[in-house]
Amino acid sequence: MMEATNMNIKEVEKITGISSQNIRFYEKEGLISPVREKDNNYREYTMDDVKTLQRIKTLRTLGISV
Repeated sequence: MMEATNMNIKEVEKITGISSQNIRFYEKEGLISPVREKDNNYREYTMDDVKTLQRIKTLRTLGISV
């Protein structure tokens, strides 16, 4: 079983094609919940967050609002 890899916002932005501004918006709306790194308070995203963002992107492409 693979260990979950945490990613920073730039990595998630590159994978999903969603801007960091929109990623933060979706977090603010409660659609994703990245953990905060204890040492520096940076957001850490999981593959589950990426999958959720990809679903959101698909729904937005279809014209469905969040």
